[in-house]
Amino acid sequence: MTELNLNRRQALLAGAMGAAGLPFLSAAATAQSSDMEYVFLSVVTQVPFWADHRLGLKAASQALGVKTTFTGPLDFDTAAQARQLDELIARRPAGILIFPGDVGALVPGINRAAEAGIPVAMIIGDAPESARVTHLGISNFEAGKVGAQMLAEAIGGKGKVLLGTFPAPPVLERVEGYKAWFAENAPDIEVVDVINDKADPSYAPTAYAQALLANPDVVGIGGTDGDSGKGAAIAVTEAGRKGEVKIVAMDRNDDMLPYIEDGTIHGAVAQKSFAEAMTAVHLLHWLNTGAIQAVPGWQETGANPLPTTIQTGVMRITAENVAQFRH
Repeated sequence: MTELNLNRRQALLAGAMGAAGLPFLSAAATAQSSDMEYVFLSVVTQVPFWADHRLGLKAASQALGVKTTFTGPLDFDTAAQARQLDELIARRPAGILIFPGDVGALVPGINRAAEAGIPVAMIIGDAPESARVTHLGISNFEAGKVGAQMLAEAIGGKGKVLLGTFPAPPVLERVEGYKAWFAENAPDIEVVDVINDKADPSYAPTAYAQALLANPDVVGIGGTDGDSGKGAAIAVTEAGRKGEVKIVAMDRNDDMLPYIEDGTIHGAVAQKSFAEAMTAVHLLHWLNTGAIQAVPGWQETGANPLPTTIQTGVMRITAENVAQFRH
């Protein structure tokens, strides 16, 4: 696909989209766009992980001439996220993107959004039993397997390890991916504990410090959320075990990357967060403006013209390429 320069005028962007085979928006649809808002509803929004999603929203806003907003509870408050979804439905945005804290708590709201004519795209975590129109993100299970392979390489394929996570379904799937890869490919690696770091940068170092004290023979830590890597790095450094305990992190938070540069963290598994957000807004906007006509009169037939799932894949960050991942 042709790379788009988001700083060009809308006319040049439209030309590039046409060259890439992407849908054109009619003049009427383009004029309508300025009044349309797409809202990304997440959870634990205080953490640095969401930087790339915010940038993707901004890029989509510039490309399409729409308004984009990022919102959600600061902490892992799934009840608050469900309430906020209902508040968003009352506002009637053009579309909603959701990273789910608790899928079960959100399904009724997602269905109410669909009934109100508001299309919903799920990001990273899915709600396949709901009326959402599309899902974009990594295979969390496969991402865990990638992290497991990196950690196994770092520790020589054997030893006791910790896994770090927090209780969001997509993140827990990564833990299972780690365990499955170890069981199949490195049976001499033992997961001695799974640590809930709460995806909280202020709490994570304490959680890993306590785990290291309880398990002094640990040789590796695999992180499955955006704050696990830095938290583990701080704990390992303060314990005087830098270089002895190998760490594989998740994602590309700017405050974590220096620990890859100095060797405290062996590497990281990064999601394509920018692409998730930017692509999701485009898909919902094309749906709203009639730019996708895979089936004539799809509204009447009940057919969904959008891809049901788009698997975005992961990127490996190492000491050799870490500089390219800074924002």
